Amino acid sequence: MDSMIEHIKPRIIAFYLPQFHPTPDNDKWWGKGFTEWTNVGKAKPLFRGHYQPKVPADLGYYDLRLPEVREAQALLAKEAGIEGFCYYHYWFGNGKQELEYPFNEVLRLGKPDYPFCLCWANESWHSKFWNNKGSFYSPKKLIEQKYLGQQDNINHFYKLLPAFKDQRYMTVDGRILFLIYRPLHFDGVKEFIKDWRTLAIQNKLRGFYFVGQLGQLGKDPSQEDIDKVISFGFDGIN
Repeated sequence: MDSMIEHIKPRIIAFYLPQFHPTPDNDKWWGKGFTEWTNVGKAKPLFRGHYQPKVPADLGYYDLRLPEVREAQALLAKEAGIEGFCYYHYWFGNGKQELEYPFNEVLRLGKPDYPFCLCWANESWHSKFWNNKGSFYSPKKLIEQKYLGQQDNINHFYKLLPAFKDQRYMTVDGRILFLIYRPLHFDGVKEFIKDWRTLAIQNKLRGFYFVGQLGQLGKDPSQEDIDKVISFGFDGIN
Protein backbone atom coordinates (compact mmCIF):
# COMPACT_ATOMS: atom_id res chain seq x y z
CA MET A 1 0.00 0.00 0.00
CA ASP A 2 1.22 3.48 -0.81
CA SER A 3 2.62 5.08 2.36
CA MET A 4 0.80 8.35 1.60
CA ILE A 5 -2.56 6.57 1.37
CA GLU A 6 -1.88 4.81 4.69
CA HIS A 7 -1.63 8.16 6.46
CA ILE A 8 -4.74 9.79 4.98
CA LYS A 9 -7.24 10.26 7.79
CA PRO A 10 -10.88 10.14 6.65
CA ARG A 11 -13.03 13.12 7.56
CA ILE A 12 -16.31 11.93 9.06
CA ILE A 13 -19.15 14.42 8.57
CA ALA A 14 -22.77 13.77 9.56
CA PHE A 15 -25.62 14.85 7.31
CA TYR A 16 -28.08 17.04 9.19
CA LEU A 17 -31.75 17.06 8.15
CA PRO A 18 -33.44 20.19 9.56
CA GLN A 19 -36.97 18.74 9.29
CA PHE A 20 -37.54 18.34 13.04
CA HIS A 21 -39.37 21.62 13.66
CA PRO A 22 -42.67 23.00 12.35
CA THR A 23 -42.83 25.38 9.39
CA PRO A 24 -45.72 27.34 7.81
CA ASP A 25 -45.60 25.30 4.59
CA ASN A 26 -45.53 21.96 6.42
CA ASP A 27 -48.47 23.15 8.52
CA LYS A 28 -50.34 23.90 5.30
CA TRP A 29 -49.48 20.63 3.55
CA TRP A 30 -49.56 18.11 6.40
CA GLY A 31 -51.39 19.72 9.32
CA LYS A 32 -50.57 22.08 12.17
CA GLY A 33 -47.35 21.22 13.99
CA PHE A 34 -46.11 18.59 11.51
CA THR A 35 -42.46 17.59 11.78
CA GLU A 36 -40.57 14.46 10.76
CA TRP A 37 -41.39 13.10 14.22
CA THR A 38 -44.98 12.81 13.00
CA ASN A 39 -43.90 10.21 10.46
CA VAL A 40 -41.60 8.45 12.92
CA GLY A 41 -44.48 8.06 15.37
CA LYS A 42 -46.76 6.56 12.70
CA ALA A 43 -44.47 3.57 12.04
CA LYS A 44 -45.96 0.17 12.85
CA PRO A 45 -44.31 -3.23 13.43
CA LEU A 46 -44.51 -5.43 10.32
CA PHE A 47 -43.30 -8.72 11.78
CA ARG A 48 -42.66 -10.39 15.12
CA GLY A 49 -39.87 -8.63 17.01
CA HIS A 50 -39.95 -5.58 14.74
CA TYR A 51 -39.44 -2.63 17.10
CA GLN A 52 -41.60 0.21 15.75
CA PRO A 53 -42.13 3.04 16.24
CA LYS A 54 -38.59 3.89 17.24
CA VAL A 55 -38.41 6.08 20.33
CA PRO A 56 -35.54 8.61 20.33
CA ALA A 57 -33.04 8.11 23.13
CA ASP A 58 -30.77 10.88 24.43
CA LEU A 59 -32.60 13.99 23.24
CA GLY A 60 -36.18 12.73 23.02
CA TYR A 61 -38.58 14.21 20.45
CA TYR A 62 -36.48 17.34 20.11
CA ASP A 63 -37.39 20.65 18.44
CA LEU A 64 -34.58 22.14 16.35
CA ARG A 65 -35.74 25.67 17.14
CA LEU A 66 -34.17 25.27 20.60
CA PRO A 67 -30.48 26.25 20.90
CA GLU A 68 -30.05 23.78 23.78
CA VAL A 69 -30.97 20.93 21.42
CA ARG A 70 -28.49 22.02 18.78
CA GLU A 71 -25.74 22.32 21.42
CA ALA A 72 -26.51 18.83 22.72
CA GLN A 73 -26.42 17.38 19.19
CA ALA A 74 -23.00 18.86 18.56
CA LEU A 75 -21.71 17.47 21.85
CA LEU A 76 -22.98 13.98 21.04
CA ALA A 77 -21.46 14.15 17.55
CA LYS A 78 -18.10 15.34 18.87
CA GLU A 79 -18.02 12.54 21.45
CA ALA A 80 -18.69 10.07 18.62
CA GLY A 81 -15.69 11.30 16.63
CA ILE A 82 -17.67 13.21 14.00
CA GLU A 83 -15.82 16.24 12.65
CA GLY A 84 -18.83 18.39 11.75
CA PHE A 85 -22.37 18.66 10.40
CA CYS A 86 -23.37 18.95 6.75
CA TYR A 87 -26.68 20.83 6.88
CA TYR A 88 -29.18 20.19 4.11
CA HIS A 89 -29.94 23.52 2.45
CA TYR A 90 -32.99 24.23 0.29
CA TRP A 91 -33.07 26.91 -2.40
CA PHE A 92 -35.86 26.56 -4.95
CA GLY A 93 -35.10 29.72 -6.92
CA ASN A 94 -36.17 33.35 -6.54
CA GLY A 95 -35.12 33.29 -2.90
CA LYS A 96 -37.57 30.53 -1.91
CA GLN A 97 -36.13 28.46 0.94
CA GLU A 98 -37.43 25.81 3.29
CA LEU A 99 -36.33 24.50 6.71
CA GLU A 100 -33.74 27.28 6.95
CA TYR A 101 -34.45 28.34 10.54
CA PRO A 102 -32.14 25.96 12.48
CA PHE A 103 -29.07 26.74 10.37
CA ASN A 104 -29.82 30.46 10.33
CA GLU A 105 -29.85 30.37 14.13
CA VAL A 106 -26.56 28.45 14.20
CA LEU A 107 -25.12 31.23 12.06
CA ARG A 108 -26.72 34.11 13.96
CA LEU A 109 -25.81 32.92 17.44
CA GLY A 110 -22.37 31.52 16.64
CA LYS A 111 -23.41 28.36 18.47
CA PRO A 112 -22.76 25.53 18.64
CA ASP A 113 -19.04 26.16 18.15
CA TYR A 114 -18.81 23.15 15.88
CA PRO A 115 -17.68 22.81 12.24
CA PHE A 116 -20.26 22.73 9.46
CA CYS A 117 -20.74 22.76 5.70
CA LEU A 118 -23.79 22.83 3.42
CA CYS A 119 -25.41 20.45 0.96
CA TRP A 120 -27.84 21.97 -1.50
CA ALA A 121 -30.74 19.48 -1.62
CA ASN A 122 -31.73 20.54 -5.11
CA GLU A 123 -34.89 18.63 -5.90
CA SER A 124 -38.60 19.33 -6.06
CA TRP A 125 -40.79 18.35 -3.12
CA HIS A 126 -43.78 16.08 -3.66
CA SER A 127 -46.57 14.64 -1.56
CA LYS A 128 -46.22 10.89 -2.03
CA PHE A 129 -49.09 8.53 -2.66
CA TRP A 130 -48.71 4.74 -2.51
CA ASN A 131 -50.70 1.86 -3.95
CA ASN A 132 -51.57 -1.29 -1.99
CA LYS A 133 -48.36 -2.98 -3.22
CA GLY A 134 -46.22 -0.28 -1.66
CA SER A 135 -45.21 1.29 -4.97
CA PHE A 136 -44.92 5.05 -5.31
CA TYR A 137 -47.32 6.65 -7.76
CA SER A 138 -49.21 9.85 -8.61
CA PRO A 139 -47.01 12.41 -6.88
CA LYS A 140 -48.38 15.89 -6.29
CA LYS A 141 -45.74 18.59 -6.63
CA LEU A 142 -45.52 20.86 -3.57
CA ILE A 143 -42.52 23.00 -4.53
CA GLU A 144 -40.68 22.93 -7.85
CA GLN A 145 -36.91 23.13 -7.92
CA LYS A 146 -36.07 25.84 -10.44
CA TYR A 147 -32.75 26.82 -12.02
CA LEU A 148 -33.14 30.42 -13.11
CA GLY A 149 -29.72 31.31 -14.44
CA GLN A 150 -26.91 33.66 -13.55
CA GLN A 151 -28.76 36.29 -11.51
CA ASP A 152 -30.33 33.61 -9.33
CA ASN A 153 -26.90 31.99 -8.92
CA ILE A 154 -25.58 35.36 -7.74
CA ASN A 155 -28.48 35.89 -5.32
CA HIS A 156 -28.03 32.37 -3.95
CA PHE A 157 -24.31 32.93 -3.37
CA TYR A 158 -24.78 36.20 -1.50
CA LYS A 159 -27.51 34.66 0.64
CA LEU A 160 -24.95 32.13 1.86
CA LEU A 161 -21.89 34.38 1.92
CA PRO A 162 -22.12 35.00 5.71
CA ALA A 163 -21.96 31.22 6.19
CA PHE A 164 -18.99 30.86 3.83
CA LYS A 165 -17.11 33.52 5.81
CA ASP A 166 -17.90 31.93 9.18
CA GLN A 167 -14.78 30.55 10.88
CA ARG A 168 -16.60 27.26 11.54
CA TYR A 169 -17.22 26.56 7.85
CA MET A 170 -15.34 23.44 6.70
CA THR A 171 -12.82 23.65 3.89
CA VAL A 172 -10.68 21.35 1.76
CA ASP A 173 -7.21 22.80 1.20
CA GLY A 174 -8.67 26.17 2.14
CA ARG A 175 -11.58 25.91 -0.31
CA ILE A 176 -15.23 26.04 0.80
CA LEU A 177 -16.74 22.52 0.93
CA PHE A 178 -20.14 22.58 -0.80
CA LEU A 179 -22.19 19.54 -1.79
CA ILE A 180 -24.92 19.29 -4.43
CA TYR A 181 -27.44 16.52 -3.91
CA ARG A 182 -28.60 15.97 -7.51
CA PRO A 183 -25.75 16.97 -9.83
CA LEU A 184 -27.14 14.99 -12.77
CA HIS A 185 -30.56 16.66 -12.51
CA PHE A 186 -29.19 20.21 -12.34
CA ASP A 187 -29.87 22.04 -15.59
CA GLY A 188 -27.08 24.61 -15.85
CA VAL A 189 -24.73 23.13 -13.25
CA LYS A 190 -21.58 23.98 -15.25
CA GLU A 191 -22.59 27.64 -15.35
CA PHE A 192 -23.51 27.57 -11.66
CA ILE A 193 -20.06 26.23 -10.71
CA LYS A 194 -18.35 28.80 -12.92
CA ASP A 195 -20.41 31.66 -11.47
CA TRP A 196 -19.73 30.64 -7.87
CA ARG A 197 -16.01 30.17 -8.44
CA THR A 198 -15.86 33.69 -9.87
CA LEU A 199 -17.91 35.13 -6.99
CA ALA A 200 -15.68 33.40 -4.45
CA ILE A 201 -12.58 35.12 -5.82
CA GLN A 202 -14.38 38.47 -5.98
CA ASN A 203 -15.29 38.11 -2.31
CA LYS A 204 -11.79 37.11 -1.18
CA LEU A 205 -12.56 33.45 -0.61
CA ARG A 206 -10.03 30.84 -1.71
CA GLY A 207 -12.59 29.10 -3.90
CA PHE A 208 -14.95 26.14 -3.70
CA TYR A 209 -14.48 22.41 -3.38
CA PHE A 210 -17.65 21.07 -5.03
CA VAL A 211 -18.80 17.53 -4.26
CA GLY A 212 -21.60 15.81 -6.19
CA GLN A 213 -23.81 13.23 -4.50
CA LEU A 214 -24.35 10.00 -6.43
CA GLY A 215 -25.73 6.56 -5.71
CA GLN A 216 -29.08 7.47 -4.16
CA LEU A 217 -31.55 4.75 -3.14
CA GLY A 218 -28.80 2.33 -2.17
CA LYS A 219 -27.37 1.96 -5.68
CA ASP A 220 -23.70 2.40 -6.46
CA PRO A 221 -23.05 5.05 -9.11
CA SER A 222 -21.83 3.96 -12.53
CA GLN A 223 -18.41 5.01 -13.75
CA GLU A 224 -20.20 6.85 -16.56
CA ASP A 225 -22.12 8.98 -14.05
CA ILE A 226 -18.97 9.63 -12.00
CA ASP A 227 -17.08 10.78 -15.10
CA LYS A 228 -20.00 12.95 -16.17
CA VAL A 229 -20.20 14.73 -12.81
CA ILE A 230 -16.46 15.36 -12.74
CA SER A 231 -16.69 16.75 -16.28
CA PHE A 232 -19.21 19.33 -15.02
CA GLY A 233 -16.49 20.85 -12.84
CA PHE A 234 -16.98 19.00 -9.54
CA ASP A 235 -13.92 18.21 -7.45
CA GLY A 236 -15.24 15.05 -5.83
CA ILE A 237 -18.03 12.48 -5.53
CA ASN A 238 -19.86 11.28 -2.46
